[in-house]
Amino acid sequence: MPVEIWISIFGAISAIIVAAIGAFLANKNSIILQIRKLKEEHYASYIESLHNHAAENSKDSLTELVLSRDKMFLIASEQVIKQMLEYEKNGIGNSSENHDKYLTELIKAIRKDLKLKDKDFPRVSFKKPTPE
Repeated sequence: MPVEIWISIFGAISAIIVAAIGAFLANKNSIILQIRKLKEEHYASYIESLHNHAAENSKDSLTELVLSRDKMFLIASEQVIKQMLEYEKNGIGNSSENHDKYLTELIKAIRKDLKLKDKDFPRVSFKKPTPE
């Protein structure tokens, strides 16, 4: 066979390999982005449920909080789950300072899992709405 045919065959094989690698990497990045979006949605839902329960403290708000919490077990990182359990054990129902400390650690773990960078994250707390 002439050299030109071998070059053509080699070029075609190379193009197929490059296309396959590109498709694999694009799919992998798509999956990573979908997981991150799902995490963002679950984390936001959990924080919203925490806030609503702190503000209302009703049976419905507790049901919503438990559902959001259970969904977190599916998608959250191990560190976020550990911080969530620490917050529930030591933060909820305890002094305002303890509550804020454990809540801040939970928020920091969530932000870290979402790959958000923090240099000096402040202590956070939930504030009940005040009537005007």
